[in-house]
Amino acid sequence: MKFSQDRLILMASALIILFITVSLYDMRDSGRENNNSEGFVSLTDQIEDNGDLKRYGLASLEVDGERRVFVTGFDGPNALMKWSDGKLIDDTPKELKDSETNAIGAAACDIDGDGSEEIYVLTTGGQYGGKKSTADRLYDRKDGEWRDLFSDSDVSNRYSGRSVACTYTPDGYGFFVARYAGPMQLMVMEDNSIIDKAPEYGMDKVTGGRSIVNVPGENGTDLFVGNERGPNFYYQQTEDGYQEKASDLGVAAPDLPARGATAYDMEGDGDFDLAVSNWNSPHKIYENTEKGFKEVMTEEFRRPSPARNLVSGDFDNDGETELFLNNIASRQRAENRYFDSKGNSLSTGEASEPEGLGTGATVADIDGDGNLELILAHGETARQPLTMYENPNDNNSVRVQPVWKSGAPARNSFIRLENGSVYLMDGGSAYLSQMEPWIHLGGLKTPLEIEVIFPDGTIIEKTVEKSTVKIEYPGNQTVK
Repeated sequence: MKFSQDRLILMASALIILFITVSLYDMRDSGRENNNSEGFVSLTDQIEDNGDLKRYGLASLEVDGERRVFVTGFDGPNALMKWSDGKLIDDTPKELKDSETNAIGAAACDIDGDGSEEIYVLTTGGQYGGKKSTADRLYDRKDGEWRDLFSDSDVSNRYSGRSVACTYTPDGYGFFVARYAGPMQLMVMEDNSIIDKAPEYGMDKVTGGRSIVNVPGENGTDLFVGNERGPNFYYQQTEDGYQEKASDLGVAAPDLPARGATAYDMEGDGDFDLAVSNWNSPHKIYENTEKGFKEVMTEEFRRPSPARNLVSGDFDNDGETELFLNNIASRQRAENRYFDSKGNSLSTGEASEPEGLGTGATVADIDGDGNLELILAHGETARQPLTMYENPNDNNSVRVQPVWKSGAPARNSFIRLENGSVYLMDGGSAYLSQMEPWIHLGGLKTPLEIEVIFPDGTIIEKTVEKSTVKIEYPGNQTVK
């Protein structure tokens, strides 16, 4: 069969078009490390000595100015990890390992005003709820060693719980403890003694406490507490205490078993909104309005899943906050999910973990490259290693740490940009876990005009000249 000249030309043209198309796809693939649409890539091979264990809580903090991640061990020792020579390594002093208590939640906070954060470790003794055989730990570092402040205290939690958070109270910094089938607690320091202020403020309620989120309010730091076997709580701070307002504000959700929760500015309008994941039930995004919170989630975000944790952050440094939903595949495959700020699905990439037994999650720029890392713990029904991910990009970011009067990170502070959008330093959010003591501003570069709002209401204006900066409380000389 003979081909006409026109037909040969057409075939040649088609081959050229095919070649160009394939080349374009190859170019796209070769540039994937800078393509935000591809989602997360794994950095798990950069975690050293990463054995299979049951783990739950993760807390990001600083020790002597260096980044650390504290990991609770449920069937083994706790771990204090640091970044060194391109690896996340175990750097745990013997005092913190505490292998026998089946720890579950963790958070850091400077409640004694010594300039460094204490680590609260919520133990279970293997008990699901109610009273337990172990006491919680409150580790304070002094003269290079860690000691348990609860060892000579009569207020140490004797009930099993899930989460603990650093919050700013009318009495200064403290730890709020979400107990399960036991009264909630609010631990502060008075005259060098640990005091539980929850009964005084009417916060010692009993339910299935799960997650805790700090939300800046009109009179101070409010607390959202996600529960099951009862309504959620929203403790609105007043001049001298708290009022529980969850039903009035529209976030009680008494029929939903809460798990993860996070606060972020969804619209960039200067209000902190809430996102809450629920166990095999509809997940929620609540927009903060003048009349309370209203549900605004997409159907994609709403879709039920076996959720354990929900965290927020600008992982691709595009200037918008994303949401990461960490599921646990204890009964069947359950991929993790990734969304934009409004709940539209994004590509999860290598962090999908369809057979992962996800529990805790933390967000931190642990390697100091200007991108946020996502670290996931696993456990409950089987042992699995930690995993770590990053959404690679070459976009700019600015990182700010407000510093408290004592010299410790001023958790629960927030930043307002010139466009009115706000960004919060985490005190303890999601579920079981706590994020880094920094405010990460993706997609921005210096010089940058900001307002810093400290948790006591003090406001200062600053021009940020460096991509990573600490901003001290007015009148302090603690930052070197």
